[in-house]
Amino acid sequence: MESNGIDLNYFNGDLAALKARFNLSDVPTDPDPDPDPDDGTPTGKMYRVTASPSLKVREGPGLTYNSIGLLYPNEIVEEIGANSDRTWLRVRKADGSLSGWSFAIYLQSITTTPPPVEEKKYRVTATPSLKVRLGPGLSFTSIGSLPFDEIVEEVDANADRTWLKVKKSDGTLVGWCLGTYLQSVDNNPPPVVYKKYRVTSTTLPVLDAPNSLEPSLGTLNFGEIVEEIGANADRTWLNVRKLDGSLVGWSVVQNLISTDTIPDDDTPVPDPIPTDADKKWYRVGVASISVRETASTSGKVLGTVLLDDTLPALDDTTNPVWFKIRRVDGLVGWCEKKSLVFLSNTRPASIRQNLFKGVTYLQKDLTTPRKNKMHVMAIDLTTAGLEFLVTPSSHPAGILCTRTTSKFMEEFSLFAAINGDGFSYLDASVNPATTCPNGGDPVKANGYAASRGKVYSPIKTVQPIIYIGARNQVTVNGVQNQPFNAIAGDRLVVEKGVRVKNLAAATPSPRTAVGVNKNGRWLIFMVVDGRQTDYSEGVTFPELADLLISYGVYTGVNMDGGGSSAMVIKGILDGKARLLNSPIDQIIKGKEREVANHLGLYIRK
Repeated sequence: MESNGIDLNYFNGDLAALKARFNLSDVPTDPDPDPDPDDGTPTGKMYRVTASPSLKVREGPGLTYNSIGLLYPNEIVEEIGANSDRTWLRVRKADGSLSGWSFAIYLQSITTTPPPVEEKKYRVTATPSLKVRLGPGLSFTSIGSLPFDEIVEEVDANADRTWLKVKKSDGTLVGWCLGTYLQSVDNNPPPVVYKKYRVTSTTLPVLDAPNSLEPSLGTLNFGEIVEEIGANADRTWLNVRKLDGSLVGWSVVQNLISTDTIPDDDTPVPDPIPTDADKKWYRVGVASISVRETASTSGKVLGTVLLDDTLPALDDTTNPVWFKIRRVDGLVGWCEKKSLVFLSNTRPASIRQNLFKGVTYLQKDLTTPRKNKMHVMAIDLTTAGLEFLVTPSSHPAGILCTRTTSKFMEEFSLFAAINGDGFSYLDASVNPATTCPNGGDPVKANGYAASRGKVYSPIKTVQPIIYIGARNQVTVNGVQNQPFNAIAGDRLVVEKGVRVKNLAAATPSPRTAVGVNKNGRWLIFMVVDGRQTDYSEGVTFPELADLLISYGVYTGVNMDGGGSSAMVIKGILDGKARLLNSPIDQIIKGKEREVANHLGLYIRK
């Protein structure tokens, strides 16, 4: 009883008098009374955050406690506790993701859960970005930037609304921006559809403003697709943006061709020819070996491999007498083991294979001055039955319909082909549907071109011209009254067996080249892959010249390169085109670009 302040030494009476005197009850005291309001129990009291740009949530009721998170303007929270003078409230977010103590002066009491505050949203119209500042004025420090077209929410404004305080949708950036560059949108704005263009020049500078004297922000490559986000008054310059948003700036419109609808390119990228890097490799040690369908001298002969051909062994353990080999043209079969000389346990740095009569393929891995993969086709011009073809044009104005090098080779039943001259897209007055009913874009070659005696591009510029006569005489820039096959290149890189002086030290890129030796017997096709880190980075023009010279080239021409570079051969079993190199178009490894003209070969049996 002492706990209730009752001293029984001074009280006389029965139990009933005791209960009445001290207001006692037979009902036991609740051992679990209602919790204090600061123990995290919901109170139903709701508050709106009024602080801007944010309100700190701390571990305890005071500025000395650590901050554990932030609440943003107009967020609704619930009180779950308070200090004694209610200057600090313990609050919890509606989703329970954050609870702690915040300064009560920045929490506005609301009696019921309010309807959501109507959000004012804006789209950023500045390019390439809009600065976000600490306060409403240019003198305030920049704390970040918003990219063109981003959607933000208004949280405040200055008196004349020339500056708006905005918040990114994820809350990671809050600050002041010039209202001029913020376009009001609905809460759920529809996506903006931008007009798209294809780059038609080899490279196209992107500048800081529509003036050729402005600094360059970067470069677009041939064939890249960009979208228009603005234009100058006479539309001679377009403000463009790469599709991935990585580059925004101004480019001249003459090097951009409109493509109102970009069809989905569902052309599958072909599987690359197996490298067989993990196989054992062998060299043919005799004049020739038959490749058979089965491991037996009675097996059907599928083809022949020649002296010094280097080949991977797909199976050198199943049969003690026969090896199963593979060639890059798809020939797979069995050869007698006794005719093969072991080379290495992995793919050698240089391989050689005779593909057709008079045509040898050489592939070499380069390590200096950077990692590169080089493909060479050496063609004996004295080979009986050898014929060449430059892509013909059936249009009276010399218009060509773009096609990949693979498609060109298959369409004309050739044995091998490379890409040819550079080209230009035509304007909207030429209807692709009627000009190129079988697909492709209407284009014109940049330089001179003839196919089987018909000159369809009579343009003669400083570009070198490769002439191939009806009897396979090859000359470069030799005047011919009646050219048979002719195709222009980009520039001479080798002349009289030495590198041409003052070649531009361009960025290493994929390259295609054609060369002829001094006596005119050997024609060289060369492709060096590029723009593929850790595989092949590409070469400069001087480096290309040196590579051609190393293969005996006396006169060498650089052709159209970059994403256009391609070397293909006919598959021995199915007749389909097989890519020897790894082209790269629109940053897609293995994707061939559709180009204007090509140079191919055929061997009559």
